[in-house]
Amino acid sequence: MSDEHQKRQAHIQEITGETLNKVIDLARLDPLAPGMALQKDHLKKILEHFRVLRHVNIDGMEPTIVVNHPILHLRADEIDDTFTPDEALSNARLKFEQYFLSPKVLGAEGPDDGIDNK
Repeated sequence: MSDEHQKRQAHIQEITGETLNKVIDLARLDPLAPGMALQKDHLKKILEHFRVLRHVNIDGMEPTIVVNHPILHLRADEIDDTFTPDEALSNARLKFEQYFLSPKVLGAEGPDDGIDNK
């Protein structure tokens, strides 16, 4: 192992079980799914990649927002027949009055989907 590689390895922040669990929870992954044990090593490799990128000299380079500058092709608006609220909601799994309901994404507690189905 080269000295440079050893220096980089020494600077890698340890991915603790707590950190891994936090990432798994934020990503809404199943911690019991096959292959999740390998994720700790993958996160270390990702951190190492970004640490290497920090050492790239970008002096004098102008920042870019997008690599490609896409051309936005607009179409003419044409008013067409639309659905009534009842028609639009006819296949909705969950609804309240004239609104679609969806499961709570972040912060739902317990195994339910965060929706009160009363």
